[in-house]
Amino acid sequence: WAAHANDQTPWVEVDLLGDKLIGGVVTWPRSDGYSEHQYVKTFNIQYRAEGETGFEYYMDSGNITFVGSENVQDIVLNGFPKKIIARHVRLNVLTFHNHPTMRLEILGC
Repeated sequence: WAAHANDQTPWVEVDLLGDKLIGGVVTWPRSDGYSEHQYVKTFNIQYRAEGETGFEYYMDSGNITFVGSENVQDIVLNGFPKKIIARHVRLNVLTFHNHPTMRLEILGC
């Protein structure tokens, strides 16, 4: 996934086609030999269950900022301290290096 060049508030949403128990996310940087390294450094998570209209921010004891990549080599696992039930999971990019680009995996339980 890569955000549009003019996107000032980039995010990506995954539809799991039904409610699932989610335990975390894994993110990868862009590392295809492209000369301008690109990756998401920090993000937060929003989610909603099937039939819900609004998104909730993932929280434990307050809104959580997750740490993503710090270079173009490392795959980053962010486990959720508290599991969620969701059909839609949205990752909101907060900071990035050069351009908001990543691969993403949602971890079910």
